[in-house]
Amino acid sequence: MATKGASLRYGNTNGAHHRGEATQNINYPWAKDFNKKRLDYHFERHGKEFGAKSRKDYAAKAVHFANEIDRQHYKSVVDKYGSTYKYDPRNSRLAIITKDGYVVTYHHTGDKFTYTNKKGKEVTKWIKR
Repeated sequence: MATKGASLRYGNTNGAHHRGEATQNINYPWAKDFNKKRLDYHFERHGKEFGAKSRKDYAAKAVHFANEIDRQHYKSVVDKYGSTYKYDPRNSRLAIITKDGYVVTYHHTGDKFTYTNKKGKEVTKWIKR
């Protein structure tokens, strides 16, 4: 019987030593779900951007993006609170994931976003497509 291939869990390659390990730029082992307290708000604001027909569909798209491995094209940073900002500059998608693995936002953004780095300094990231 064939074994399962490489995991789709984001913290599983390039610096992680085993499945589900956070790395330097990813502070969660894998995303579990969308934050339930924030889901209604974000679905109303951003659901149409992704063609999501329901809250469940929007949350699934967010979690899938958070767990997708594409280190060649995606960029990610960890802020001073331990949240990971994962960005796809080709499609201007941004997800913020807590260190506990809950997505708190998922939306399209422009060519920049702001976060507070580990040293407490506010940083504006300019990302060229």
